[in-house]
Amino acid sequence: MDAQKSIKVHPPLEKVVVPIKMIESKKIEENKKVFDTWAPKYDINIFQFWMKKFHRPVFQEINLEKKSRIIDLSCGTGELLQEIKKKDTHHNISLKGIDLSPKMLDIARKKLPTTIILGQQNVLGLKEKNNTYDYVISTEAFHHYPDQKKALQEMMRIAKKEAKIIVVDINFFLRPIHWLFETFEPGCVYINSRQEMKTLFEQAGLKQITQKRSFLFAVMTIGVKL
Repeated sequence: MDAQKSIKVHPPLEKVVVPIKMIESKKIEENKKVFDTWAPKYDINIFQFWMKKFHRPVFQEINLEKKSRIIDLSCGTGELLQEIKKKDTHHNISLKGIDLSPKMLDIARKKLPTTIILGQQNVLGLKEKNNTYDYVISTEAFHHYPDQKKALQEMMRIAKKEAKIIVVDINFFLRPIHWLFETFEPGCVYINSRQEMKTLFEQAGLKQITQKRSFLFAVMTIGVKL
């Protein structure tokens, strides 16, 4: 009798998984509402001054002399796509942007040429085919992804062999500052240290991983799918 009483009965696996999925769905919906709210003001100078700091190092990683396909995940109002298009004077680049926020995409559609494809998608379940893109890019968005391992798996899936996966995300040196952002920034899930981000890339199977601080408050991590 005593032995039977000491046995702990664990709930079935599906009952453990459901709350995790509920939390993930809640965060996705929260981020959608947050960025829909921010959309009308997203292109004002102070926002774009900040965003351009994240975009600038990406240009150094793109070979504009070679035909390639690029997808910008969490593209917002399309500023990065617009800048790549301007630099693509030889018309070698095929561009696509996806975002969770329909209001962000509405603004992007008004200012981008129709040759740039836009769509509303969740980075955790992309509607893209396997082995499609030469560059898979995420700037100033990764800390909003509810399941960052899954996001990188999706990025790997849609990347071609020898494609670059580029993530530029906030990094403030000190964990207490990250905690403040995670606590008070709407929709923020988790801000990785440099080592944590490198580990995520390694776990996803990416190779030739490099990192550099792109400006005072951001780190760019690059991995190659081999």
